[in-house]
Amino acid sequence: MRPGASKPIDMITVPGRIYPDAIAREELVSFMGRFQAAKRSAYQALRRGKEAGEIVKALHEKFFPNARWCQWAVEDAKSTIESQQELVKMYVSDLKAKIEKSEEKLERTRDRLHRQGIHARLNKLRARLVYWQGFLERDEVPPAVFGGKKNLLLLQEGKLSKEEWRELRSNSFYSVGQANMKGLEGQHGNANTEIVYHDLTGNFHLNVYIPPEPENKTGRRRKKEEWVTVPLEIPARYRNLLLQHLLKGEAYTVRVVRKDGRLECLISFSLGDTAPVDKDSVMAGIDLNPEVAAVTVVSPDGNFKASRCFWCPELVHVSHEKREWLAGNLAKEIAAWLKDMCVKQVALEELSFAQDHDTNRYFNRITHNFCKKLLFNRIVVALRKRGVAVFTVSARFTSLIGYFKYAETCGLSAHQAAALVIARRALGYAEKVPQDIMKLLSPKEGWRHFRLWGKLFGLFKAARKRAAREGYLIRRWQPEDWLVFMFAKTG
Repeated sequence: MRPGASKPIDMITVPGRIYPDAIAREELVSFMGRFQAAKRSAYQALRRGKEAGEIVKALHEKFFPNARWCQWAVEDAKSTIESQQELVKMYVSDLKAKIEKSEEKLERTRDRLHRQGIHARLNKLRARLVYWQGFLERDEVPPAVFGGKKNLLLLQEGKLSKEEWRELRSNSFYSVGQANMKGLEGQHGNANTEIVYHDLTGNFHLNVYIPPEPENKTGRRRKKEEWVTVPLEIPARYRNLLLQHLLKGEAYTVRVVRKDGRLECLISFSLGDTAPVDKDSVMAGIDLNPEVAAVTVVSPDGNFKASRCFWCPELVHVSHEKREWLAGNLAKEIAAWLKDMCVKQVALEELSFAQDHDTNRYFNRITHNFCKKLLFNRIVVALRKRGVAVFTVSARFTSLIGYFKYAETCGLSAHQAAALVIARRALGYAEKVPQDIMKLLSPKEGWRHFRLWGKLFGLFKAARKRAAREGYLIRRWQPEDWLVFMFAKTG
């Protein structure tokens, strides 16, 4: 594999809140119902295989005579389908890992009752795998329940009123911007949901274009009375960032969501991180783990410079809201330390669906994809807000290479050594297998170093299983101990 770096998605979301009066609120809520109905109609049409242009025309006639709102309803439906496709892949990957772990546990279990329980679990997991894998094979997605499946069950049980169910299904609208679009007051960036800043008052407000019903459309020109203007509150830490973006006249996307009686306004835009890798500057690598984020800085020649671990063991155990807060604080702490180290470019591992699942729920919870993705996104945004270029590299064998090649040499933990490999990979350095390990692997002619790391990975994985099966205490084993154990029977 040739080392190289790519860019993660360059997007930040600024949270805000709007405060409409009673009349404006009624108009916005009514429009949310129309938009969500159009989105559901677009979703079903996309699942039937219809083209986007054909769907837009149908929405234009049925819901609102404004091409942009029709396009954004289709785009929102497309993003729902794309999210489902990603989830299906993740479910399949997770189930395969769980089945593999359960089969390994079955091999080393002798108790009859325990084996019956594992067999029952395997049957359940395999049935679920067949169900989810069927969607991949048919190139389909499972039908979505807009409003939530749990809420639908509550509705069927009579524990949720029809009015509450309608509110859950009509709670947002979404508008994508373009730099050449202007709104009611001439602000570039979004034609239908325009954000305007007042220099005199220092406040923001949001202009929303609400098109008439299709049968009431009298022309193509938008009228002033069809706009709704509401005050927009932006948190202090985001105000300068949003204002700078508006002054540039660049595109931004707006999603207004009704939640617990409030109207949240989520504004997304690019931070403009387009810088390439600078091979003449230091690079930091970050290795994300359930309880610790390891950061290692390397010099332009690839040598170790500094390293630090940022611990947050409670991140995987707390509620969703507190997890968001902890991840944000941890990202700020990492970004502040890198700023003190004068680091201007950082590399992380590409997010992967593959997780090392076990048969106990505690381990599955701490290794779940969503927690790692949350921390990844928070760190990327925190770094880009401070002008740091962010890159991603392939995660293949980073932990293995760091452990066997750099951990003892540089006096680093396995996670810090993995972060060192990530930084070196982003700078373009390939990792050669050390000579002592090369002799043990006995490579065939023409084998490249990356293939040898793959062979060592397979041997190491098998050795870990064997050590656990034979009852060895491996917690304090060093790389040399593992090499002796792996090659003892073959040497």
